[in-house]
Amino acid sequence: MKSIRKAWPLAGLTVALGLAGCGGSSNDSSGGNNGTSVPDSAGASAAAFVSYLSTLSATDESSEPLIINDGLAVPPDEQSDPQILT
Repeated sequence: MKSIRKAWPLAGLTVALGLAGCGGSSNDSSGGNNGTSVPDSAGASAAAFVSYLSTLSATDESSEPLIINDGLAVPPDEQSDPQILT
């Protein structure tokens, strides 16, 4: 019973150190286009957006998700036929 009583502070210290190691990050998310956000030029038209999408790799499963800026709005294109994405 005494050995279990001595193990509790060690377990608490281990948990505290483990949680302290999870905090903080050195990632800088101050904006800018570093390849992780959709460029503003892709929002110029529906064709520009489809053109940008076609440059992305369909098999890339290791990179981070793309960030869509708040100001990006692709205007609707009512005159053209829909484009098929491959």
